[in-house]
Amino acid sequence: MKLVLFEDVNGLEVFVNPERVIWVREYGDRNTVISCGGEDKFMVRLTPAQAVATMGVPVR
Repeated sequence: MKLVLFEDVNGLEVFVNPERVIWVREYGDRNTVISCGGEDKFMVRLTPAQAVATMGVPVR
């Protein structure tokens, strides 16, 4: 299993399994929400493209 480390907008470390990510969406001010389904979502200070590139996931 691959885990990618992010820092959320509160400065907390979040480890994400890229295979479980459902969607990545920008909410303005370079804040992006990454959702792994249900209540499993968090906000980071990256653009969606930066977040996806960090996870190493190809964009379709």
